[in-house]
Amino acid sequence: MNKGFTLVELLVIISMITILSTFVFFDYGASSKVFELDRTAQKIAQDMRLMQQQALSGIEGGASTNGYGLYFSVSNNNYSIYQNNNVNPYYDGEDLILQTIAISSDVKIESLKRGNTSLSNLSISFFPPGPMTYIEGYSNDTEGSITLYLVSNESEKRMIKINNSGRIEITRL
Repeated sequence: MNKGFTLVELLVIISMITILSTFVFFDYGASSKVFELDRTAQKIAQDMRLMQQQALSGIEGGASTNGYGLYFSVSNNNYSIYQNNNVNPYYDGEDLILQTIAISSDVKIESLKRGNTSLSNLSISFFPPGPMTYIEGYSNDTEGSITLYLVSNESEKRMIKINNSGRIEITRL
């Protein structure tokens, strides 16, 4: 009695492995883009938390600094981290840009909102000692949201929300 595999059995097994590997390979590309969308949303939320902490602790800046914030632009598909150098609770020309972060070309900003109002630019500021959270200059009863989408699959979206108490939430749409 002969024990072993026939040539036909080996070819069938190799074919099955090849077919399964192909499915995994093609799914990997789509998964990596969704991962990029998730990573971008997490990065934005992380930068918001960092600015909250800097406003709370008074890191850097000195006497002229009133707080810190993030300024988003739909048209440039980026956001800036800034040091607020005046009493205005939003980004303006007197504030110091600490860093501008370009969003990946695979991910785009779909919309910026304060409450239900769509905006082309959005400023989120944190002022000590609370830190007080201002969304486009408003400190009461409002919420800011940044909606991101995947360029290759526009139905794949993430929304980052922040309210005036400083609560940050990421949701999948």
